[in-house]
Amino acid sequence: MKNRRLLSLTLFLSAFAPTILLSQNLKMKSVRIWDSEKSNFSGFLDLEVVQGKIISIKEGTVVPNPKYLLPGFCDASVTIGSNGRGGKTSRDELSTYLLGYLAAGFSHIESVGDPTLIPLQNEITKSKWFSPILTQSQKPALYEEISAGEGGLYTSGLVLSFDSKRNRHLPIFLKEAENRGFSQTELFAKRREGEEKGYLPVAYTFADKTSWEDALDTGYAVIFHPMPEGTNLYRAQKRDFLWAPMLSVLYLQSLRANPEQWKAEVSLWSDLHSVFGSRWKDSLAVNAEEEEEGTVFRANSFSEYQATFQTEAEIKRNLLFASGAGHWGLFPGQAAIVEIRLWESLLTKPKERKLDPVANRPGFWASLFGSFSQNLVPTNADPDSLPQIRREIIQTLTWKTCSYLGADHGGRIRTGGPAHFSIHNENPLKRASGIFPIESMVLGGKLVYTPKPTKEGTAK
Repeated sequence: MKNRRLLSLTLFLSAFAPTILLSQNLKMKSVRIWDSEKSNFSGFLDLEVVQGKIISIKEGTVVPNPKYLLPGFCDASVTIGSNGRGGKTSRDELSTYLLGYLAAGFSHIESVGDPTLIPLQNEITKSKWFSPILTQSQKPALYEEISAGEGGLYTSGLVLSFDSKRNRHLPIFLKEAENRGFSQTELFAKRREGEEKGYLPVAYTFADKTSWEDALDTGYAVIFHPMPEGTNLYRAQKRDFLWAPMLSVLYLQSLRANPEQWKAEVSLWSDLHSVFGSRWKDSLAVNAEEEEEGTVFRANSFSEYQATFQTEAEIKRNLLFASGAGHWGLFPGQAAIVEIRLWESLLTKPKERKLDPVANRPGFWASLFGSFSQNLVPTNADPDSLPQIRREIIQTLTWKTCSYLGADHGGRIRTGGPAHFSIHNENPLKRASGIFPIESMVLGGKLVYTPKPTKEGTAK
């Protein structure tokens, strides 16, 4: 049985990557590749990779059931040291946690809440673990009167002390202590100082209205966390900043009060993410009365932030992707599925009821069964809007967020660039959550993830 499974997997790999594991050389014929410029898939192309680099992309032959290639996704905010259950990630869990990102198509992730990634990166090299490409922000700045915690996770106050081993992103946590926090004068001065030294100050608002407005009024270019209802926005501000809403953090908190919905969601996540289904789906108990230890979010209902996300149309063009993996209930890869599903459902345009064009009133069937409102009906999605929403989501996951991270492939599949991409059996634009699950993940030309067969001759 074991030998038959191995043979089945070998044949599966050899169909498209006969030498990928050894030489990092790869030839794929008649595939359709995501075109970032056109926000759509290409025609049929032949792709060749040598030593981890894409050396050619040429016109291929039309085939009935092609593979679809998406650039490696990028995640702008994760905490590897938190395990999604409210505790710390153990060493034994680390390789699985890294695999969780690859299983969802992520090639690059940025750590924000971890003390340092150097020991982990050394362990990845020593143990030869498969891992996405890791980067780490500068230590987040926290208001002086709030405890910085153990392990040097944060810097106290707005003293700029930079670490050359980390990237240029400078998170500033606008969390308040007893309604006191950084003044707008301090925030503006430190933003200017950071930018002059080549760093990018990033505001984390923790869904607080005052913090959101402070970040806007002092000109921060990047803001994380949901936008509260009634936030005072101006046209220039809508145009000038990137927003990573991280709706999934609050959504998971709202599910605590609905165990039945929680079970349904867990089942769906398991179907879309094999590592979550096999390792993590049974690791959480839902208790509506129990709060996440150390949570920094307000107690407002998720629906408030959901409504704001839907109504701020201009802001949605500036979305940045961050999954918040490491918060309660949010595991590597699965956290991205939660966030993307929320985006797709909230951004999709509702279907409009048709009126009699002559009399400007409902048609025949409505006259029999009662009149309809002329307003949009939010429960019926307009099918024509779905592919466009999915294109925008893919663009955000790839070149928008990858450009923010400075990823080496720029969120694109291009000649001369590194071979970071996920492989799909069908067009990801065709169905909800179509970018999940993936068939395989290639990083630097090397096969780093593919689901293992669960039965003879089959792959889950």
